[in-house]
Amino acid sequence: MTNDMNDEQRRRLLLLQQHGFINKQNGNDSLLNQTESEEHTPWFINILFGFSGIFASLLFIGFLTLILFETEIFDSIIGVLVTGGILSAIGWSLFYNAHLRHSPFWNSLAFAITIAGQGYIAFALLTNEIEQPVNLIILLFIQLFMTIVTPNSIYRLLSAMVALGCVIYLLNFYHLPELSLGLLALMTAVANLQRYSILQRIPIKWRLAAFDISKALSYASALMLLSISVYFIAAEYGGGFDSLDNYGETFNYNYYLAQGLLTLASLYAALLILKRYQVKLLSAAGFIIVFAIAILGIMSIYVSGLLTTSLIIVIAVANSQRVLLGLGITALVGYIFWYYYQLDTSLLVKSASMLSIGIGLLLMRWLLIKRYFAISKGSGEALTVANEKERLS
Repeated sequence: MTNDMNDEQRRRLLLLQQHGFINKQNGNDSLLNQTESEEHTPWFINILFGFSGIFASLLFIGFLTLILFETEIFDSIIGVLVTGGILSAIGWSLFYNAHLRHSPFWNSLAFAITIAGQGYIAFALLTNEIEQPVNLIILLFIQLFMTIVTPNSIYRLLSAMVALGCVIYLLNFYHLPELSLGLLALMTAVANLQRYSILQRIPIKWRLAAFDISKALSYASALMLLSISVYFIAAEYGGGFDSLDNYGETFNYNYYLAQGLLTLASLYAALLILKRYQVKLLSAAGFIIVFAIAILGIMSIYVSGLLTTSLIIVIAVANSQRVLLGLGITALVGYIFWYYYQLDTSLLVKSASMLSIGIGLLLMRWLLIKRYFAISKGSGEALTVANEKERLS
């Protein structure tokens, strides 16, 4: 510990040590030092750099393509793959140096070059010369590798989303689209609620990198979960399921199986949260939560996205993740309005249904706050630990 560390920092570090997140025998742990000394950039600045990097990468791809178009490089897949691999290697090198120097300029330049390289690789793999699903499997492993080795949070987020998109596409290819929602919900719950218990099993020297990867995976899985829910809503009301040709066969989607798997994943997430607050599943609060999840799961068969957004909101509140909470609330409001305007009923019936939903939510809020969520001293300490872990991240 440094001499100028104040009492508040000492108290927080002691609390993390007591719960096993910091090595008690080594107060100057490398993870702690790197976390405290790392220069943190606000999330909205990172998003701005991400959008600027994507735009710059598109311009760079267009400029480089015009230069190389007259050559014979683009006449073969090997040439495009080599070009993409070289650009990706250059971008990774710039990322690594920028990570050591904390330079926003080099980060933006590395982001643009790496995105351009991955774009060339994806273009080469998705051409008709490589059969499906071999090209998707290769792209999946490439994105997983880039997610692991690239020391940039925004790029890891995008790469993880592309990898998850490949997984969803492969499930659709093998006629298993019902597994998408349940799998993404399970990944979201594990990546957000079991992150620190998993990190404790990783050697200390790799723990910081593993934490960054898990954080990118947690947001990527949540965003993909919301995106897939939007796709199902659009397909449900746009007739996409009836008209979509699934590799020569009619696309069939079992809502009951998909929502059942999503409900099971949500129950697992609820079990993890109840365990964090030291609330037993067989208690009155546990029964109410299980009953509420079951009701939301049944309603989600007809109102797609209701259970998904509720799961995201609950996880965000449990982990004090304001960005994820904002995304979940925005998606929930959008899904409800979409369902409201798609109802083939009169305005009077629509208004009555919205009034009933509002009254039910207010009663549920009052019941949970007044009777079942009186946080005890032990659970309050657990919540403090969770907030401190998120702050140090």
